[in-house]
Amino acid sequence: MIRDGAWGARFGLSAWLVPVLFFGVGPLGVLWVRGLEFLVTRSDTAWSGEWGALSNTIVISTGASLLALGLGAPLALLLFRTDLPFRRVFGVLFTLPSAIPAFIWGMGWLSLASPRAGYLNRLWGTGPFDIYGVGGIAFVEGLSGLPFVLLAGAAALRRIDPALEEAARVCGASPFRALTTATLPLMLPSVLSGAVMVFLLTASSFGVPYLLGVSASPPTRVLTTRIYELVLMGGAEGLPRAMALATLLLGLTPIALGVMRWLGRGGRVRLGAGKGLSPRPMALGKARGPWVIAVSLVCAACIVLPLGALVLTSLQRSFGAPLSWESLTFTRWGSVLGSERARGALANSVVLATGAGVLVCGFGLSAAMLRRSSRGMVEALSVGPFSVPGTVLALALLVAFSRDWRFIAFERIAWVLALAHTPWLLLIAYAVKYLALGERNSSEGLAQLDLSLVEAARLSGAGPLRAFRDAALPVLRPALISAFVLAFLTCASEMTMSVLLVPAGSQVLGTLLFELQSYDDPAAAAVLACALVVLVLVGRGVLALGPRSSVEG
Repeated sequence: MIRDGAWGARFGLSAWLVPVLFFGVGPLGVLWVRGLEFLVTRSDTAWSGEWGALSNTIVISTGASLLALGLGAPLALLLFRTDLPFRRVFGVLFTLPSAIPAFIWGMGWLSLASPRAGYLNRLWGTGPFDIYGVGGIAFVEGLSGLPFVLLAGAAALRRIDPALEEAARVCGASPFRALTTATLPLMLPSVLSGAVMVFLLTASSFGVPYLLGVSASPPTRVLTTRIYELVLMGGAEGLPRAMALATLLLGLTPIALGVMRWLGRGGRVRLGAGKGLSPRPMALGKARGPWVIAVSLVCAACIVLPLGALVLTSLQRSFGAPLSWESLTFTRWGSVLGSERARGALANSVVLATGAGVLVCGFGLSAAMLRRSSRGMVEALSVGPFSVPGTVLALALLVAFSRDWRFIAFERIAWVLALAHTPWLLLIAYAVKYLALGERNSSEGLAQLDLSLVEAARLSGAGPLRAFRDAALPVLRPALISAFVLAFLTCASEMTMSVLLVPAGSQVLGTLLFELQSYDDPAAAAVLACALVVLVLVGRGVLALGPRSSVEG
């Protein structure tokens, strides 16, 4: 399917490999070498202050992963292993943080627990809540990462044979004892793996640490926010220091991924050949009512309250205004969404996100097809950039393409690649970062494709492209549409790479939201955040209701 001969396979691999290496692996390698060089050659006392950002990153990431683990594991058992009422509704609500950017959740919690203007502090009057600092950042990031632990636990529970619990019950164990001794140990490696993912995502996060850390007293700096400060205001030595910190941040990635792989091996549950699963939910009995109330309160506190606070802030005339019906208005929605800044940012985001979606689908499909000939290398190069922190990838591209690249061929043809201070660099960053979305979805689509369809088309006289268009593309179309929508939604609301790579005088939705919330007008930022939430939820709904990949005959 992917080639008519060895030459075609080599040509296809080269055509895919060159841009991936040039725009992905190459810049990261340059950043790694230059960052290590700075770490080795510079040991002055001024550098010692940068270690505070590293320690804060580790402390916050650890706290976030522990919070996600402490909430996610019990919720996974309740929602996917018991007869708790409204399980599906709770499941949808608790997985919402995976669809909405963490920065928006941080804005919601800032509206709730800001020391001076937070709604909760206004109710108490004395201001007992303070969302700023290490604890607040870890709290918001932990709740944003909750779905990773919850879904990992759900996947593990679906693979565990319920006969194990039944055997424990036959031996005299109570339902709770059977659950904790037979099921929980098998689920634990998976939820721990999800917690490690939360650690990695928190260490890579920029928006929430900047929102809740820079204004703290004293300021709480992490690696990503410190890199941002050094790039923008670090002077002559700022960029080398930023590269050194990016090297430290990049070093956390293989460690976390290694731990996840090790936990994944330990938590793998194998079924006997031909054996299916028909798990029976554990009956909660009289405890159903209290458990429903408890889960509802957690859901309201973690999901409903911050979103409600964000909506309320968007309706206020100004952030921190007294709460009354007279202070609420919809006029700000029209003025914000209809402003020239918003229209320009929306246009730029739509163009860049559309271009990134096309590139992700095209290169992702090529990677999935080439995996048959070079599985390990192609898969690593496709999925690897997704695990690289966005700040590191953006800085690597910024360093690699800060100057024009000149190419000369045959001593006659010359051309210049000038990407610095252009939206093309941001488009490349989007495509490289989220290439894994296209590769994974395309691989799932190819797994459903019967190669005999393509072979029949070729035997009927169709060329390679015609056979692909008529026989393979209809099967792959749902997977490609899913990859495009996911890439579009993610890039349209992306902030971490955008704040470093967006050209001067231009904006995208992520940077506009960042500027409005951080420097300009939090109430206007709340309007834009609500609009982004609606956009993301509509897109996810389209994916949920859309057609699945299947062979139509």
